[in-house]
Amino acid sequence: MQGTVGSNFNTDTVRDTSVNASEKAHASIDKVTASAHSAVDRMATAAASAADRLSGANTKLSASTQEWRDEAAEYVRANPMTAVGIAFAVGYMLSRLTHGR
Repeated sequence: MQGTVGSNFNTDTVRDTSVNASEKAHASIDKVTASAHSAVDRMATAAASAADRLSGANTKLSASTQEWRDEAAEYVRANPMTAVGIAFAVGYMLSRLTHGR
């Protein structure tokens, strides 16, 4: 009978096979872990780069908004009656659009 105690059952062979399988499993796990770390590092780098670009775009947008406000304020100071007329016309149009008449 094979596989029973006292026959051709060799515990050294079983142990060696087990150790070999364990070493191969550890090597595979190490490769997967290294690959995962590499992927996370690449994603973190890409996210940091995107955040830097968005921060720069936000700074430019804030500057443009402030510039537009300054230009609008200057126009109103230079042309107060025209600004009031434009504000009245825009208000009237919005009123018509929102009341549906």
